Amino acid sequence: MRRSTLLAIGILVVVLVVAGLWMYHSHGLYEKSYRSEYYYHVTLRTDSILYNVTLYVPVPLIEDESRIGDAIVTGKASIPAEWDCSIVETEHGTMLKISVEKIVPEFRSLPVPLEPGEEPKAVPEENVSDAFSEDTPVLIPNEIIVQLPVDHEISTKNPLGNEPLLSPMYNVTRVTCDFPDGQDTRVNCSSYESRIYADYAAASPHAEVSIYIDLNGRNSWWVYGWSSNGYRDRIITTFTGEQHGWHVASGELLAGEGRYGWL
Repeated sequence: MRRSTLLAIGILVVVLVVAGLWMYHSHGLYEKSYRSEYYYHVTLRTDSILYNVTLYVPVPLIEDESRIGDAIVTGKASIPAEWDCSIVETEHGTMLKISVEKIVPEFRSLPVPLEPGEEPKAVPEENVSDAFSEDTPVLIPNEIIVQLPVDHEISTKNPLGNEPLLSPMYNVTRVTCDFPDGQDTRVNCSSYESRIYADYAAASPHAEVSIYIDLNGRNSWWVYGWSSNGYRDRIITTFTGEQHGWHVASGELLAGEGRYGWL
């Protein structure tokens, strides 16, 4: 009996030591890999040529400051070569101004599947056009992309008042989250109104222009696989024909998405 007890105690000690070593190693992986980043993405799609384009679009703000806006104007962002971007004050607050003489849509062909035994080409053949056709059905968007690492944990559960959010933001209302987050009580969703200014002439009176603005704040880490948590703030609007003024745009804020706790 005593021998069995000693054996059980020995096994328990070994298990505790192994578990402690595993916890120590896992926490080390967590601390070494932990990172926090903001992602800001403006996407513009048009099926017609636009002329003399001026846009004011929401930019992330916290306490009237925009580090992402600073990154854009200091050249730390991916921006189309012809676009001129600046941060300006408007009647709806600080916004990103986009100016460009002409935006020409770019349609491309679908990828051609390889035949059995065929080697892929170093430079795939593509058809390119400024109009939709059966040969060129894929519309390529114009994009501004900012990735901004920060040295602090992002408050992804409670970003309102604590983190940069797309501005302006009016009439914020809590709403039920859509699938797949509707059943997750940790996730909070809100809807709101914003503003976008658009001034341009269009080659077609039926020109369809869509603008999608997305802000993502995310903490991520690696412990035998990547985990993360984050908040997402996005605005989507669509215009038809030429435009000359302010427009109401719908926004959505999702907070508390992902995994909390490093294990």
